[in-house]
Amino acid sequence: MGTFRFRALVTIDPAAARTWDRSSAIRHLVIRVHRDEPERICFFDAVLSTDDQEPLVPGDTDHVVTMTLTDETALDVLAPGEHFELWGHGEAGHGVISRRVFL
Repeated sequence: MGTFRFRALVTIDPAAARTWDRSSAIRHLVIRVHRDEPERICFFDAVLSTDDQEPLVPGDTDHVVTMTLTDETALDVLAPGEHFELWGHGEAGHGVISRRVFL
């Protein structure tokens, strides 16, 4: 099993405030991707870290993050321009992949 990283811009929904921990610049969330062809929904565990070391907070828009995943199938689904949703204790936000980071 490998480690895969992607850069993305994320927006955190203001409604996430009721369950959001604001203490860390690193978050463990679930990435949900809805693919139209073939019709399927994919879920991936991911660790998001911010480049500016500031915590993600509800209401943030277009915050640059690095997403780290260990699921190899993510390589078949996540690519530049791919949109995704963030899930924590319910839907927390959304984002778009800007590029893959090669280690």
